[in-house]
Amino acid sequence: MTAPDSGHPPHEGEHPDGPHHGEDHPDRVTFQAGREGVSWEAPDTPANRRALLLSLSIVGTVATITVLAMNAAGIITALPIGTKSGDAVSSQSPPARPSPAPAPSPTPSPVPSPVPSPSAEPSPSVRAPRTVSFQIDVVSSGYELIDLDAPNDKPLSTLVGDDDWNAMSEADQKSYEIVVHDHPAPTVVLGNLAAVLPAGADLTEATCREAARAGTIKSFRYSTAAERPTNDAKGIRAGATLCLTSSKGAAIAVTITDMPYDIGLVKVDVTIW
Repeated sequence: MTAPDSGHPPHEGEHPDGPHHGEDHPDRVTFQAGREGVSWEAPDTPANRRALLLSLSIVGTVATITVLAMNAAGIITALPIGTKSGDAVSSQSPPARPSPAPAPSPTPSPVPSPVPSPSAEPSPSVRAPRTVSFQIDVVSSGYELIDLDAPNDKPLSTLVGDDDWNAMSEADQKSYEIVVHDHPAPTVVLGNLAAVLPAGADLTEATCREAARAGTIKSFRYSTAAERPTNDAKGIRAGATLCLTSSKGAAIAVTITDMPYDIGLVKVDVTIW
């Protein structure tokens, strides 16, 4: 007797026809695919509830780890509990901007000091370069002291007696450019040695100062005509100029404009530089 043909045995991976294992299992989950996506159904059984809670627990754990990692990386900022993200953004203060540097205050331009005009009056304590005319007379007694570079507030000429003159130091006596006395005869004594420039010579501060360095004349007499030959030999006559330096270093030119003998008089123009 031959057994009925039951067909080919099932290959590996194939299931035999007929009802499959688990089709009527009470915890079976059914998935359905549609245009809206994949949906699923699961009977409300204790096993399915445990599976659902386990899945939610896993999803919550993964979300928590992700948020913590992003927070540590600075991608998101943790928000206080009970605060909405929109509120947090609106309550954040904008970053402070650096205050602009104050503008430098303008530096006032220096005001130049006024330059005195050449025609301005000199200080009372300084003798400005100038030319003066005066005459040397015979003094009856004592000494006439002429300070040619005296300050403007000091007299040009002073009369002193013999005792006052003799009490002065040699330096004080030499501080006067011209000293006139009458003993033993009317005499003009110069404070420093002077040089004589003839009439018509180029007369400037430079030429007068240079001539004064080689000066040899200290004094001369002018009372009577008997003094003429001696003065003529020295070049001391009307029109000549005596160049010397003062005690303060000024260059001085004493130009004789008239020298009438026998009356004891000498007229001069004096230029002080």
